[in-house]
Amino acid sequence: MRAVSGEKLRQSAAVKKKAVSQSPFIHNKMGRHCENPMRQHFSYDPATNKSTCNIEGCRAEIKGNHGGNLQRHIQRRHPDIFKNSSTGVGQKRTASTGQKTLDEEVVKKPKVARVPVNPEVLVDACLELVTVNGRPFSLMEDSGFRKIIDPLQQAIGNGFTINSANIREKVANLAQTERKKLIDELNGRLLMLKIDIATCRDRSVLGINVQYACGECIVLRTLAVRELNERRTGSYISSVVQEVLTEYKVSLKQIYSITADNGANMQKAMRMLSDTQANESIDEDDESDVDAEPSDEYQEEPMVEIDSVVQGRVLRSVRCSAHTLQLAVEDALKDKLASDVISAAGCVAKKLHTPNVLAILKRMGHKRPIIDRPTRWHSTYDMLDRLCELKTFCDYMSPTISELHLNESEWMAITDIVNVLKPAKITTQCIQSEQLTAGDFYGLWLKCMLNTEKIDSPFAKRVVQCMKRRQNSLFENDAFVAALFVDPRYRLFLTENQSEMAKIHLCRTWEVIQNLEVGAERTPSSSSEDDDEIDQLLMAKERETTVIQGDKIPIASVLDAYARVPRLKRNENILRYWAAMAATNPDMQKLAMSVIALPITQVSVKRVFSCLKFIFSPLRSSLNDSILEDILFIRFNNRFGL
Repeated sequence: MRAVSGEKLRQSAAVKKKAVSQSPFIHNKMGRHCENPMRQHFSYDPATNKSTCNIEGCRAEIKGNHGGNLQRHIQRRHPDIFKNSSTGVGQKRTASTGQKTLDEEVVKKPKVARVPVNPEVLVDACLELVTVNGRPFSLMEDSGFRKIIDPLQQAIGNGFTINSANIREKVANLAQTERKKLIDELNGRLLMLKIDIATCRDRSVLGINVQYACGECIVLRTLAVRELNERRTGSYISSVVQEVLTEYKVSLKQIYSITADNGANMQKAMRMLSDTQANESIDEDDESDVDAEPSDEYQEEPMVEIDSVVQGRVLRSVRCSAHTLQLAVEDALKDKLASDVISAAGCVAKKLHTPNVLAILKRMGHKRPIIDRPTRWHSTYDMLDRLCELKTFCDYMSPTISELHLNESEWMAITDIVNVLKPAKITTQCIQSEQLTAGDFYGLWLKCMLNTEKIDSPFAKRVVQCMKRRQNSLFENDAFVAALFVDPRYRLFLTENQSEMAKIHLCRTWEVIQNLEVGAERTPSSSSEDDDEIDQLLMAKERETTVIQGDKIPIASVLDAYARVPRLKRNENILRYWAAMAATNPDMQKLAMSVIALPITQVSVKRVFSCLKFIFSPLRSSLNDSILEDILFIRFNNRFGL
């Protein structure tokens, strides 16, 4: 056999390579050939080993003749041609071979997750949307929401549907159910009310909160956010409050105190409620066949001005202590020097709030000025404090804008007012806690006075004087004094006369608590008339036994013994302290827990009004008063664990 030279072998290989490169088919290792549709758009030059794109306007050169590189070029630079070429060749190959492409065989299906769906959970979620999240009922009919909820409805079946009409109905039913639970919760308890009025979108509403101590915390509930349809007079407010109490089957005998602001209509409403409670008590005493013998202890009236008191019944009007602090600050700001400085500062703040100056402030990265709003707590402090931050800007711009000019003495006076009012500002923020007792408030009040006294300025002395004068009005209220008396952390601040006044009030309160416990036991029975008479005899004997046992250790002696208890550390939790006394001193513990939850502020009602603006949005301005009250009742009574 004649040997083939190496040169001829190389020439033969080159010819085969050229034939393959010019062929529209590529042969793979298995012997099958696959057409690459992208090669038709290229011309390959073996000498340079480059492929040139023949598409008009391109002429891009790609190294080598690899089909993948050519295909990527067409896909990235000429996507339309790539799409048409791929589709045409795929259809041609499918028609000729009778086979389907991989894309036709493999269909991408969306992932489906199997999630257990509970109809009650869906309904609760929709109720939470319209009550807690403030969404309108029309959300249930929105197209996007229907795309979510319709498949779930079909999967659940059994006629289950969700729409705006039935969700509105379920809100009313849920509110009614929760109200029934609240009626049982409040039955037989000594309660404290907090009331306030607000206006939102030209609609006035009366907020009514109730609170009491239970365990180691103060329980707060919203009874109503009732729309007022008449003039906000004291008599009308009093009638609305009584109407709400009647709905919850709460007697005026159960009301220990009512906390409100210093408005004349609010004070008149509380006096009318107190008089109504006294009249009801007198009527009951006249109608009773057998009157209990009055105790010989503490028959003299306290030598202080208090509300009307009937033996065995108490109702106290408590002015909001946060308002009292604000009034003390306002009294100090009435000083001529301070008022002149605040007036000048207000003019500067208003000028800073004009559009042209605001634009300059924004470009320079400064904060916006704050305008004094008389209806907002400490808005004067906020305005002056922000003005101090903008002092450099005012000094820089005053040559151009004369309204921004303040002399150095005025700036010093503004700085002094800000420093003096800062403790009051901090105290105002601290007393907004829901778990605030009278002792906690008085501790914050004392701390505010002490921190203000440390500032050596005439204005600081005036603020302290105004706070001491307002403090005297706090101690004229026997409910406030009694709440301090049962707080061993601050009891020592009471004088001997104030302690005696507290004991008198607590003895009367104890009578109310005992009467409420007896009244709670007198519930209608479904048994026969004979059984009812027997039950009445048994309850009468039980009350006689209770009275006999109570005479052994009268509540006055219990109070005297408590007055000798050592002082409790100031950082101790007073609610936890009294909760632990249930086993060792049950009577004193019950009495203390009944009065220690005295509402010092009406901040919780104001929080209701803040959320009212969120719920009562422009999209929900047509809500009627009943559904609005149901929504707010569900939201503020923590139905969904907020």
